[in-house]
Amino acid sequence: MPETTSKLFHRLRGRERGKAFLSQKRTDPTCAQILQELLEQASMSAPEWMAATNISKSYAYQVLRGERTPGRDILLRTALALKLSLKETQRLLTMGDCGALYPRIRRDAAVIFALNQHMTLLETEDLLTSLPERSLYAKES
Repeated sequence: MPETTSKLFHRLRGRERGKAFLSQKRTDPTCAQILQELLEQASMSAPEWMAATNISKSYAYQVLRGERTPGRDILLRTALALKLSLKETQRLLTMGDCGALYPRIRRDAAVIFALNQHMTLLETEDLLTSLPERSLYAKES
C-alpha cells in the first residue's frame, strides 16, 4: 500500500532519509494501469468505455497499452462515465499529468460540482453548455 502524503513529507524532512527516499526507484502505477484498474472496479469493458466516452478504438487501445497518455478531457469523460469520486478523479488526472481540477477555474468548478452531484456525462455537458463553458468533447485551443 502506498504511503500517505504526510508520511512522504515527513520522510523528506531529514537529510539522509530524504536522500534515501529520492534515490529509490519509483514504481508508481501508470495512467494506463490506473485506468485498467478503474474499468475493472466498475465492471466496464474496454469497448463499453470507448462507447461511453466517445473515444476511437485505435486511440483507446493505445491508451490502455500505455503507448499514449489521454488528454485531460478524455480523463474527465472517463471519470464521469465511471462515476468516480472527486478524489479518484484527481488521482486519475494527476497520473495522466493533466493537472488536478481547480475550483477557482469556472469550468473545473462545474466539473467538480458534477462529480459531487453524481451527474452523468450528458448532464455535465448540459451544465457546461448552460454556463457557457467549453465542452468536454471540444478540441482545446
